[in-house]
Amino acid sequence: MFIRCLLVLLAGTHVAAAKCKCTPLDSCWPSSGTWTALNASVDGRLVRNEPLAKPCYPGQGYSAALCQQVSTNWFNETWVVDSPIGYVYPLGANSCPPLNASVAVYPICELGVAPAYSIKATNADDVAAGIKFAKEHNVRLVVKLTGHDLEHRSQGYGSLSIWVRSIQNGLKLQDKFTSADGSCNSDWTGSAVQINGGYLWVDIYKFAGDRGYHVVGGADRTVGTIGGYLQGGGHGALSHFHGLATDQVLEYQVVLASGELVVANACQNTDLFTALRGGGGGTFGVVISATIKAYKDQPVLLHNLEVIALPDDSFEDNVNELYKVTTDILSEYPGLSDAGWAGTAWFTVGEGLAYYGHPFLSLLEDNSTAAVDKAKKAMEDKILSKLTKYENGATLKIESQWKQYNSFRDYIFLPPFNPIPAGGTSIMSSWLFDRKSLESPSGNTTQLLQTLNSGNDNIPLMTPGGGATLFNLVAGGKVLDEVPHTSVSPAWRRAYLLVEQIDTWPKNWGPEAIKEKIDRATHTKLKAMKDFSPGMGTYSNEADPYDPDWKQSWWGDNYDFLLSVKEKYDPDRVFWTWKSVGNDGWGEVKGGGLYGPLCETGTSAN
Repeated sequence: MFIRCLLVLLAGTHVAAAKCKCTPLDSCWPSSGTWTALNASVDGRLVRNEPLAKPCYPGQGYSAALCQQVSTNWFNETWVVDSPIGYVYPLGANSCPPLNASVAVYPICELGVAPAYSIKATNADDVAAGIKFAKEHNVRLVVKLTGHDLEHRSQGYGSLSIWVRSIQNGLKLQDKFTSADGSCNSDWTGSAVQINGGYLWVDIYKFAGDRGYHVVGGADRTVGTIGGYLQGGGHGALSHFHGLATDQVLEYQVVLASGELVVANACQNTDLFTALRGGGGGTFGVVISATIKAYKDQPVLLHNLEVIALPDDSFEDNVNELYKVTTDILSEYPGLSDAGWAGTAWFTVGEGLAYYGHPFLSLLEDNSTAAVDKAKKAMEDKILSKLTKYENGATLKIESQWKQYNSFRDYIFLPPFNPIPAGGTSIMSSWLFDRKSLESPSGNTTQLLQTLNSGNDNIPLMTPGGGATLFNLVAGGKVLDEVPHTSVSPAWRRAYLLVEQIDTWPKNWGPEAIKEKIDRATHTKLKAMKDFSPGMGTYSNEADPYDPDWKQSWWGDNYDFLLSVKEKYDPDRVFWTWKSVGNDGWGEVKGGGLYGPLCETGTSAN
């Protein structure tokens, strides 16, 4: 009730205090007839959003059966991404969770920061209609694909969302890349996949794999393709071998703030093309198609390593041994990367559980014994040989396994796919590490690991209140190559490792405890990473949203260029998201609440 009352109060005051976007509590909010007209203009594809868990609350819309369905799927990301207001990483989105009938007092079930309306766009005209409506009626506009959105760029209180998930105009394999109008001759002489709509990486992996190709995409197969992942940079195991996902883009089709559909590639709208290859999603326009490089598929060798501190009476000593092992392993990452290995490792320390594990892969030239032995030797020389001094069985359990796959397609589909739980409450801090910081660190690696795993109350990651460190060995290799027409942080071109620290908290925590957790992540853990690998940067899609130096950390010297592109193609700031290029001068006025209207602030929206 407090939030509703606060918003009612703000509705009566914020317009007088500053220029704001209209909200459902304002007199300027479009009438029902106006929304009906918009619905007609998009052939009935406008959705008036209701909280996903509304069937669990008394009153109109209550349904025990539907509530059970919602509750069963609440943490299922596959289910979540198919909703216009489903968010895998909610932050403030899930203000109305499913509740059972035993609750004594039901809170108010409201949309919170989820959009008020969504257009289930199926073509460029639908997108243009949404942009035009938002501009004419002073309504906040956001763009959404799947809701894998750590920076909550696709959320916004009282907004109209253009949901591009329903744009499904087919996938096309080009034996040799050809631009949309045939006028742009590319340096790329290989094959390409044209992604005409809001497909998921699972769709592209299958499409390409069935035809004998692989592409650079996300490790989580439910991540969307043409949205923030691709526009923000995009990494995965294959990025080491071919470059970042955004490096693969040969052409975009994008609807601008003017409503115009344009082609952006190395020959036309080149500045926009560059901005869309690393500058972030939901910022410069609405991408409805992207054409990316495709590579002939290759065999894969997988090495799975698990190092576990034994949970006995000497657990604390065993954990210290695990810290030493992990420190040794990290120092060999650059050499391992140079030898053609990539993937993501997990490290977590909790009550009765301390663990390092990596399922790393190597793309093989062929399935020959020589190729396999060469890859195995690199892993054995760089990593496994480091573990022999710890294999006495008294402190650590060490398991090493090999597995071969005939193709990347087999690798990505044959292992059991365990989607991450949706709706988690967490904060991520991340930083790119260069070769020098790993091989000859200026600080103490073990001390860094201890700092990153501090403050988690000795709770493992999958338990609320716990945490884990991810070592993404996804850089090095082709990522080091300078690529024209890209705008990711220049630190990527010097990086070997992306370190990500994830900290979670229970859903019943109060705001003070949550703030303390977030502050520790930013001012202690992120700072420790920056000090360990100075002068680097990070990946904007998986960065700490509270980093006070976010512009420099996320884009470095590219920020000023990106701002000039923003001012050229979107001078009226139709596309505004929190912590994005050109968001200065506007901010969410929350007034002590959890969400509020978007208003002019006159200062940088930090």
